[in-house]
Amino acid sequence: MTREIGTLAHILRDILQKLDSTFGRLPYNLSLQDRPFVRPRKGYWKTIEADFHWHLEILPQVFRVTGFEWASGFFYNPVPPEIAAQCLAPRSAS
Repeated sequence: MTREIGTLAHILRDILQKLDSTFGRLPYNLSLQDRPFVRPRKGYWKTIEADFHWHLEILPQVFRVTGFEWASGFFYNPVPPEIAAQCLAPRSAS
């Protein structure tokens, strides 16, 4: 478990550094999402590793939240996924 936490810390640091270098020092929300897999299988609830999917969501506060977001809970992302992937992709060592 300790190795996984260290790996997660390195990944999180790299992503936050890339966000900072792309957008500057923006505030962001970091949330841990957890929910069980909803797939039937034998021995469904025997282990948390097999039954739960945990992931982190990083939500940079690029724009002010408006009425649409408050009312619907949906957030508009003006950055196309291809551009976001380019910004966050590992940079080659030159």
